[in-house]
Amino acid sequence: MSAGKLKNIMPKRPRYHERLPKRLSDRLTKIYQRLQDVPYINKQEIKKWQERFCYSPEPEREAAIWEWMANEYEKRTAGIEDQLEKNRIFKRLLSESVDYEPLGVRKLPE
Repeated sequence: MSAGKLKNIMPKRPRYHERLPKRLSDRLTKIYQRLQDVPYINKQEIKKWQERFCYSPEPEREAAIWEWMANEYEKRTAGIEDQLEKNRIFKRLLSESVDYEPLGVRKLPE
């Protein structure tokens, strides 16, 4: 079955928030700017990236995860020039941010 056909039969995710509060939108803008050398992020327009958070029942928690990833990414890539290595570090951070607890997210390290 093609991806297009599969997409047509998949249930749509519920949209929990029509719009994000300005404070959260501003916070996400800062996170987005900090992660601009990550291809996964910079290939998306900021509005499209932020819209994903409208589909989360807990967008603040989701933002906290991305903030943690931005902090860790900056720490772990400091002094590294190789973009492929930076990409590997980001992928590792994505893996570290996911677990089997409710909503697929564990408590983040302090």
